Amino acid sequence: MANHIDKNVDKSSIQLVEALLFLENGPVNIRYIAKITGETRETIREAVSIIRERLQENESSLVVVENENGDYQLTINADLYEKLGKRYDTRKKLSLSPQALETLAIVAYKQPITRVEIEKIRGVGVEHVLRVLLEYELIRIMGKKEVPGRPVLYGTTKNFLKFFGILSLKDLPSISEFEKT
Repeated sequence: MANHIDKNVDKSSIQLVEALLFLENGPVNIRYIAKITGETRETIREAVSIIRERLQENESSLVVVENENGDYQLTINADLYEKLGKRYDTRKKLSLSPQALETLAIVAYKQPITRVEIEKIRGVGVEHVLRVLLEYELIRIMGKKEVPGRPVLYGTTKNFLKFFGILSLKDLPSISEFEKT
């Protein structure tokens, strides 16, 4: 590995970034990595490149992926999901009703959004569904809307991204794709 290391990136920096990616178990923004590790963004990019190369050279089951926002994630090779997905895929363990999925889709596409705004779109009460989605940690309370009554604002979580196997909300299909069907 020493022949791949740039003189600006030492072994301990690489190990620190790799450990953080492992422990976070989800997409991690480069600013967050820099804050936690104390490393510069350039050092982090170089460390990720070295980690990615090392994993590839060793034909590891792990890979480092990066989304368009510059978020990094240490995950398993896509081919292995087919073999292990039945046991470890959280989507199989969580069963959501059609009402919960519809509400979750509204939150994902319209966040931050209030309960009343969701109910206006769905045409029915969603208080119970929101409680279930909060319990499963697929949505979170993002704050309060600056209007009279200060209603709670809802948005999606990292668990939502993991549940659907995406790295960011930008990976969601566009609404126009649904209108075509």
